[in-house]
Amino acid sequence: CGCFFRQSMAHSGPFRCQCGQIHADVFDGPSNDLLPHIDLAGVCALNESERNACQRVFKPHDRRLEREGFVDSEEDDPQLIIHVPFISPVQIRSISVVGGPDGTAPGRLLAFVNREALDFADAEQTPPVQEWALADAEAGILEYPTQFSRFQNVSRLSLFVADNHGGDNTRIYYIGLSGVSTNLKRQAVQTVYELRANPELNALKDQVGGSQII
Repeated sequence: CGCFFRQSMAHSGPFRCQCGQIHADVFDGPSNDLLPHIDLAGVCALNESERNACQRVFKPHDRRLEREGFVDSEEDDPQLIIHVPFISPVQIRSISVVGGPDGTAPGRLLAFVNREALDFADAEQTPPVQEWALADAEAGILEYPTQFSRFQNVSRLSLFVADNHGGDNTRIYYIGLSGVSTNLKRQAVQTVYELRANPELNALKDQVGGSQII
């Protein structure tokens, strides 16, 4: 859907948004920020006016409103494709975007998952995993929920800016991805299994009062 909510309005638990769909949990703040799981050196873009400028828009959550780093599309062409590889597979719950002024903010965004090579011809012909109509809101950052079941085990995310709000080019100051690393989940489960299977650790647990591992 093309729904969105401002980041000041955090949700806890599944919720029904204005589009009528039920979305998964979406939480505000850096605790669910996927930035540490992005392979920043591998982020690249098609039709950016400056090579590797797209890497600058993936910033820490507390720098999301800064204007120092941005990516522009080529003049007289609003389209951009940004490829985002991850260090380990992730689940993506929401996407946040801060665009430029004077009609240069992205207006239509399409997402593709685990596509190794996606160019503009592919993006125009291939059905996206999800599409959003982005609001032209310079006053604040907007966060767009994903259709969560479609964003599982994501190793590579490709974002296609198909159009903006009438500007000669597209400008993006910030892209934020919220979710969880599936690798971290697997590590936590493996740790629990190892602890339960280790008699010495279980004996130590009994000695210190029978604390349970959850």
